[in-house]
Amino acid sequence: MYVPEEASTGTYEVIKVSENRYKLTNNDPFSETLTYGTIIEVLPEKKDKDTFVFKKVYAESEFNLEVIGIPMSLNEAELRVVGQIIIDEGGYWEVIFGGMGYVNLPKTSQLNVIDELNKLIRKKQDN
Repeated sequence: MYVPEEASTGTYEVIKVSENRYKLTNNDPFSETLTYGTIIEVLPEKKDKDTFVFKKVYAESEFNLEVIGIPMSLNEAELRVVGQIIIDEGGYWEVIFGGMGYVNLPKTSQLNVIDELNKLIRKKQDN
């Protein structure tokens, strides 16, 4: 998809909602607008039938995005514990660039991901 306002092109994971509307199923690390759960409206690119041009945000995401640094002291299995807490809360998470955690939680969620990560770090230090 080409985003004219940012003069950028990217590949996005989406669910088709209607002919020209798609729901994003991941985050664009370079955009505060194109986040998990956002429904966008696009137009087909005239020159390439598999490419679209971003037109507008049709519906904002029902999730808040928080970007966190992944603690290097935690391994993948330990991070999956926090990831499961996020999923159980109705959220979505992904790690980008190997050290950035993108956490999308429902706007009604009170979960503090940093506190959960710190609990794991303290537990690991106590053992």
